[in-house]
Amino acid sequence: MQVKDAMRTQVTTVPPDALVSTAYQLMTMRASRIRHLPVVTRHNVVVGMLTDRDVRQAAASDAPSLAEHELLYVLKKLRVRDIMTQEVVTVRGTTSLVEAGQLFLERKFGCLPVVDGDNRLEGLCTIADLFPCLCSTARHGEGRLMHVGVMMHTQVITATPEMTLAEGQRLMQDNHIRHVPVVSGKRLVGIITDRDVREASPSPATTLTRGEIAYQMATTSIKQCMTKDVVWIEPAMDMVRATRLLLQRQCGCLPVVDHGTLVGIITEMDCLRVCLDSTSDS
Repeated sequence: MQVKDAMRTQVTTVPPDALVSTAYQLMTMRASRIRHLPVVTRHNVVVGMLTDRDVRQAAASDAPSLAEHELLYVLKKLRVRDIMTQEVVTVRGTTSLVEAGQLFLERKFGCLPVVDGDNRLEGLCTIADLFPCLCSTARHGEGRLMHVGVMMHTQVITATPEMTLAEGQRLMQDNHIRHVPVVSGKRLVGIITDRDVREASPSPATTLTRGEIAYQMATTSIKQCMTKDVVWIEPAMDMVRATRLLLQRQCGCLPVVDHGTLVGIITEMDCLRVCLDSTSDS
């Protein structure tokens, strides 16, 4: 199967001369939140990629020499072209799903723009878009697939409900992760994601000073913002079923719980790796 069989063709885009604040509104003021915006010219040619993380990093950039009102002025004038990633890896609609999946694994991308021969945008493909097709291909070999207990990460970075959002954010940044299970002792009580932190913190258009933002982040506990109704799995579940659950519930990861105790975690990258392996074996 090919990327054109899995890609989404209704894609929200932004021009390079758009204000960053406008792009941020596109990402957050939709029923379905989006994390990636292809940057295209008026002829629909891809010239960059903007992520919600790019916007947050620009808003929180270290500018100690600027007064607060000067920093806010800079952010309000910032254009998408100033902070977008210009070297964008793209695929064609005829690229195989396996090749696209390998790109995701090797480069750790969140999405891949799909372009034609003139680099005009035709669609967008995420890891979640690949799963239905790959799971369908892997279905016949499902009985031979490894169980979650074999594939899971057992060294899990965790947080406690009493930790602050600032501490949770540092955990994610220092360990380059987007999801942190929240535990009380060893019992899973919630999960906090980078999106939870972003939505709980002031937007880049805030009039709060950096000191006020830091105070808010340092005095808000994780338990106020974490997801409490966590989707979790057991070590005995096979990886294809885990992948389907991850896709159905639109999760980025699945905590693994055994007799009430958190024992590991499975990510969408782990699920993708198993799907690709089982597809090549079938």
